[in-house]
Amino acid sequence: MAQQKFKYLNDPDPWYLGEHVPDIDFQFSQIWLSSFVNDLEKTVGRNYKKILCVYHGYNLKFYYGQKDSDQFAAHLLKLITQNPKFGKKINDSIRKYSDDLKLAAADINPENLGRMANKELADFYKKLDYIHTRLYTWGWLPNAVDMFHGNFTAFLKSELAKKIGDDGVNEILVVLQTMPEKSILNQERESFLRLAAIKQNGLPRQQFEQALREHLDRFFYLKHLWIGKEGVYDKGYYAKEVSKFLKGRDKANLILMNEDRALKDALKKKSQLIKKLKLSKKLVAILDVYGEFAVTKLYRRDAQIYWAYMMNNMFRELGRRLGTTFMQARFMFPDEVTKALQTGKLDSKLKNELKQRVKYCVYYAEKGRDWLTVGNEAKKLEDLIKDEVGSDVTELNGQTACLGKVTGAVKIVNSVNDMKKMNKGDILVSIATNPDVVPAMKKAGAIVTEQGGITSHAAIVSRELGIPCVIGTKIATKVFKDGDMVEVDANKGTIKIINDN
Repeated sequence: MAQQKFKYLNDPDPWYLGEHVPDIDFQFSQIWLSSFVNDLEKTVGRNYKKILCVYHGYNLKFYYGQKDSDQFAAHLLKLITQNPKFGKKINDSIRKYSDDLKLAAADINPENLGRMANKELADFYKKLDYIHTRLYTWGWLPNAVDMFHGNFTAFLKSELAKKIGDDGVNEILVVLQTMPEKSILNQERESFLRLAAIKQNGLPRQQFEQALREHLDRFFYLKHLWIGKEGVYDKGYYAKEVSKFLKGRDKANLILMNEDRALKDALKKKSQLIKKLKLSKKLVAILDVYGEFAVTKLYRRDAQIYWAYMMNNMFRELGRRLGTTFMQARFMFPDEVTKALQTGKLDSKLKNELKQRVKYCVYYAEKGRDWLTVGNEAKKLEDLIKDEVGSDVTELNGQTACLGKVTGAVKIVNSVNDMKKMNKGDILVSIATNPDVVPAMKKAGAIVTEQGGITSHAAIVSRELGIPCVIGTKIATKVFKDGDMVEVDANKGTIKIINDN
């Protein structure tokens, strides 16, 4: 398709990096990328104008217009702050449509798929795409309002500064975002500690085995993420982790009791602060929306990881019927899948292009139109992006996720393979953390990420682990390198090099 047919492709609004995801495929990401420019208006009255996405194999970077993404966030923030009930509706809808997706995903099993005729399979594929797209019309909003420009956080800090001045705002906001509901990550951790407690208390083996089965049934897929690169958790993994825990001096029951008490204390402190600062009911309701966004983000993520795990069955079935590889089946548009199933074969031109897509392709979309291209055309699109960082940058600012001040050596950790670099007390610097790298996060003296927002994985995990964390720096992995000595002052949201190696 000729570039001139697109309205916003060459407009002056510069491209802004939304996310860099090292392990993800096209079929999943096109669900949300397409919804960003077509479907968000159904819930908030407007879409993003344009999206550009670059794939090098499973490595993805996607971009918004810089002004456009900020304006979208400002529009959404206005809806929430003028009417906090709309914020509650966002959270309620995320739960509802996440449940719908997880329920539908349970049917993506080999037996069910194998019984379907091609037309039935095509209809089922379309149904899954529809359910997932509907989830994104609500599920993306917590990210959109805060992840890229910190709009929601900046608003709340401004409101609190009217009460106490600028000093101490970060500390108070951390307390006020405390929510009684525990995230899926916290639930998994507590379940694991209860497993360890059974062993430590010398309870019968049968009780441990039953608890382990229940734990696996609930959490086995969380390791899978989007393409299943690291597999899933199994019985052997958790048995080994429990054995490691038992070699230490920590008591599982005591940890559970202390963490439960800490949450109760934090909620009590939150209640006292609300009274002390004489916060309005409206502002308290807005703060609760903000705090719950961190919970519902992971509620959505839980359903999607289960969906991604089950979708492996779909790609194997598509590969068998259409004569594609497993990876090629993951780089097809929904309409390409349904057309191929309805005709019973894959178009020869598409078959050849898929061989290129899985290596390198670029996707552009605006309302009603999109374009996936390969080769030189893809390179021309990618060249529209200016992604430069000055070599003289020695200090960055970001959002405070968890308080504290620490000095240590930088270790860049973007994947499981990077974790072996981490030593106790190192500063973990990442584009964005994910569940795979939690073991490295537990070793960190502090955590710094490029991507931010109250809903980010790093923000949530750092608070649960009590590790100082600064998020939303945008360029941390480009400024810092392994071995740099840095000071992370999460109380102020700053990171600076103190000894550049």
